[in-house]
Amino acid sequence: MATSKSKDSESVDSIILAADQGQLDLVTALLDQGVDPNTVDEIGTSALHNAAKQGHWEIVRLLLEKKALPHVRDGNNATPIFLAAKGGHTQIVRLLLECGRHMSDMSELESTRLVKVATLYGHAETVQLLLDFHAPTLAANGNETALHLAAMKGHHDVCDVLLKHDKNLTRSFWERITGPSLQVYSKDYDGHIPFHYAVTKRHEKTIQVFLSNYPDLLAACDKVKIPFFFNPVTAGKIDIVRIFLENGVDIELKGRDGQGALHNAITTDRRGWVEGTKEMIHLLLEHGASVDAKDKYGCTPETFTNDPKVRMLLRNQAAVRSKDGLTSSTPKVSAPPPEYRE
Repeated sequence: MATSKSKDSESVDSIILAADQGQLDLVTALLDQGVDPNTVDEIGTSALHNAAKQGHWEIVRLLLEKKALPHVRDGNNATPIFLAAKGGHTQIVRLLLECGRHMSDMSELESTRLVKVATLYGHAETVQLLLDFHAPTLAANGNETALHLAAMKGHHDVCDVLLKHDKNLTRSFWERITGPSLQVYSKDYDGHIPFHYAVTKRHEKTIQVFLSNYPDLLAACDKVKIPFFFNPVTAGKIDIVRIFLENGVDIELKGRDGQGALHNAITTDRRGWVEGTKEMIHLLLEHGASVDAKDKYGCTPETFTNDPKVRMLLRNQAAVRSKDGLTSSTPKVSAPPPEYRE
């Protein structure tokens, strides 16, 4: 009896290990011998868990044909489809959805979790498949969405999938008035929309994807009403500032104190916290930033500098525009006066 039990135990271990290693012939032979496809090891792992996790499509199909249960959870509370989504095994996810457990049979929490784990690991194709099967993308109030995760991680291709899906959704009137109608406007527990993380984490390609899909984000503000455009300006991230400019940001966009990007760039230059501030000032002036713009206290950008070079650069820029009859919003590239060239 003890010997029989030992053989049964060995068979169970063998089919779970064989599924993990992709040994289709061995899994087939063990099933033909009558091994239960739903047996699990001491931590709740079944052969289907391992095959889905490792991306062995033929073994997953065989196990499903032999009545393996697709919804069983292991000791980590993971289902086979969760492990497949985490690994980016798109065709196995499809197989499990079509032949195993349908999306409609899952709770909203479970289906949202699938999208999030595929997003977290940057599997754009898997995310697209889950969306095609009508997986939800919006989270409860205050919860982070898949788009938050994609923006944080800089998975620009996943962001593109989610944003395009967002744009194609139709929300009811009630949904539109009771909460964000789209992921792009959803706020997490900290009050941040996904775009906040793309900007603050300096993911350039991700920022471009957001702005291409939702140009209105060019004028969007963070939770304290500071335009996102000002973040790279004050951080000295000139390549990101160029992305905003190339996408048509309003160069005279103002924050809650009435200050514009040029005010902020000059303040940053005076403080000396970051490098490249002079280049930033030149860039903003080249794109038409007004040297005469006043904040709500009546201060122009020149008010915020103690640097004579910056002061003269602003004055010469004002003189050139006055001479040429340019408005403050008309881009004009002008070289600094000879005595102040670096």
